[in-house]
Amino acid sequence: MPHPEQTSLKAKLAQGHTVIGCLVAFDAPWLVEVLGHAGFDFATFDIEHEAFDEASVVNLIRAAQVTGLTSIVRMPLTERVLAYLDAGVSGVQLPDLRDRGHAEALVAATHFHPEGRRTYYTMGRAAHFGIGVDDRQWMSQANSEMFLMAMIEDIEVVHQLDAILEVQEIDAFHVGPHDLAQSMGFPSPDELDEVIRTVVHRCRDAGKYVSVGVVTPWNLEKAQSWMDEGCQILTVGSSWVVSHAMVEMHNQLRGRIPADRQAAQTLPQVSKSSYLAGSRK
Repeated sequence: MPHPEQTSLKAKLAQGHTVIGCLVAFDAPWLVEVLGHAGFDFATFDIEHEAFDEASVVNLIRAAQVTGLTSIVRMPLTERVLAYLDAGVSGVQLPDLRDRGHAEALVAATHFHPEGRRTYYTMGRAAHFGIGVDDRQWMSQANSEMFLMAMIEDIEVVHQLDAILEVQEIDAFHVGPHDLAQSMGFPSPDELDEVIRTVVHRCRDAGKYVSVGVVTPWNLEKAQSWMDEGCQILTVGSSWVVSHAMVEMHNQLRGRIPADRQAAQTLPQVSKSSYLAGSRK
C-alpha cells in the first residue's frame, strides 16, 4: 500500500496524468531510490525474467515506498504473489495473459472478499504488522488501491479481447511487441504496429489504461507515437538504459584513443530490435 503522503499510480492515471516507470532488472534497492529521486512514478520488478529471491524483492518494495514510488511485481500467477502483497507491493503485472479466466484468476488472487479470494493476513508490513489498523477497513482499502496490469503477448488473446476487457478489476494492459510478433509469425513492424494500435484503441474505449513495450534511449519518438494513440503508461527498460549508456561511454572514449595505441577491434553495439525502432507513421 502507498505511503500516506504518496499519490498512488491509480490516482495519477485517473487524474489524466501520463506516468513514467522503470522495469527493474537488478537486485539494487539503491537504484530504486535513484528512480524515486529522479521523479519516476513507479518501479516494476521483473520477477518473470530475473533471478530475484523473495527477500530481495521485499527490500526493493521498501526502497520504492521510501522514495514515493508505486511498486509492481511482474510475475506469473503463482501462490507466491501473496507474499509480495503482504510485503506491501502496490500492484501486479501478469505476463502472457491467456484468456478471460486467467484475468479473473489474477483478480481473485489479489483481492479480498467480495472481489476475490485473497486470504486474510494483517501481520505483514502491508498492514503495518497489525499495529493500529482496523482489519475490515484495511482489507477494503487494499482492494481499492490494488493496481492490476495484464500483458497482451499473443494474437490469440487479441482475438479474445472483448471478453477480457469485461473484467472490471483489471486496470491496465501492457502490449509486449516482441512476443506478440512471435505469435504472428514475425510480421513487418508496420503490420505489428497496426495490430497494436487497434488493441490500444479497444482498451481505451473500454476505459482501460495502456502501455506498449519498453522505452529505450533510441526510441523516444516511438514512445511519443503511442502517447498520441492514447497510452498513459510509459515503462523504461533499465537493462537497455544501462547497456546503452555503458556501450556509448566505452565507444566515445575508445574513439579518442589513437589507433596505434589500441588493438584493432570493432566497436560493440547494443542490439536494437526493429520492433522498438522509431515511429513509421
